[in-house]
Amino acid sequence: MKLTEKIHLLPLDFEIKFNPNMKINRFVNSLIIFGKKITLIDTGVKGCAIKISDYMKENGRDIAEVETVILSHSHPDHIGSAAEIKRITGCRVLAHEGEKGWIENIEAQVKERPVPGFFDLVDEPVKIDGSLEHGRRVKADENITLKIIHSPGHSRGSINILFEEDRILFTADSIPVKNDIPNYDNFYDLMKSLNRIRTSEDYALLLTSWTVALNDRKEIEKFLDEGERYLKALDDAVKCIYTGVEAAPLEFCRKAIIKLGLPEFYINPIVDRAFRGHIKSMLI
Repeated sequence: MKLTEKIHLLPLDFEIKFNPNMKINRFVNSLIIFGKKITLIDTGVKGCAIKISDYMKENGRDIAEVETVILSHSHPDHIGSAAEIKRITGCRVLAHEGEKGWIENIEAQVKERPVPGFFDLVDEPVKIDGSLEHGRRVKADENITLKIIHSPGHSRGSINILFEEDRILFTADSIPVKNDIPNYDNFYDLMKSLNRIRTSEDYALLLTSWTVALNDRKEIEKFLDEGERYLKALDDAVKCIYTGVEAAPLEFCRKAIIKLGLPEFYINPIVDRAFRGHIKSMLI
């Protein structure tokens, strides 16, 4: 999808296998900036390099022209094809320092955050060539300046990216989608990042990893309101249930998911990890 002449949004399909009998279809957005050189924001899961390359060819360009890959955070659906693209192009890969460990050491990531079917989504680490600290500006092309906004919560080093001249804000996974899989590191940081997005007047077009582009302010406000209400409902359930002694592994998670009326396959270690983060954050 062409957002501007140079800035394109490319949805990349994939599936998550929770077990041999359960899988769900997903997609994640990648952003392609067709400047004198190409800048790519997020790469999808492993195997997505082919679809990215095909899209570039459809637009008269070649994947070999990719000079910079920016990773919004370290989760597998965002980094899965990064190593392959770097191998093909010799590009530099940039990410926030808080994500470097999990991008460069995927074994550590899967141990600490056991995503179902992790190695179906990413099978190679990739070396980070530069750090994207808060406030840094990356020049993607003439009149395309990317301002890095550190937006922790979904993960420790998650970033949002503001296209300053075009007034486009890419929030990656910083805005929870109503009734989607609860998946974040720090509830309170996520609420702060959500509020910053809400109060910012720097953008006219909102992009996320999971939605179509939003340019109507009322639609944006509705989307943010739904995300905030969902987070508050999760918080209320966690504070009600995650107390005392757990009778069996994932028992608290099971009760919280049932209380919230969410699908049973949400009862898994990733969601339990997110919920336990509420309690840890309260104790800090």
